[in-house]
Amino acid sequence: MFLSTVSFSAICLADGEDIADPIAYGEQAHKTHCYKCHSDDIYTRENRIVKSIDALSKQVDRCKDNIGIPWFDEDADAVVQFLNKKYYRF
Repeated sequence: MFLSTVSFSAICLADGEDIADPIAYGEQAHKTHCYKCHSDDIYTRENRIVKSIDALSKQVDRCKDNIGIPWFDEDADAVVQFLNKKYYRF
């Protein structure tokens, strides 16, 4: 139980806490949660649905809500920043 609590707290911030490096934080959160459902191929396919930073943010929120990830807005924003830097470049 202790290990899962530590792992969980490492991936979710306390409300209002700042993220020193949102890209690195977003990458870790992505690895921890997003790879459970899909690989990187979803971001690089030719017919990808996401075509703007706003659409990317909405998609991250949909995924978060669908699988019940208890992220704060800052957590989801960090994942968006990571995905945008690595794959989308909006």
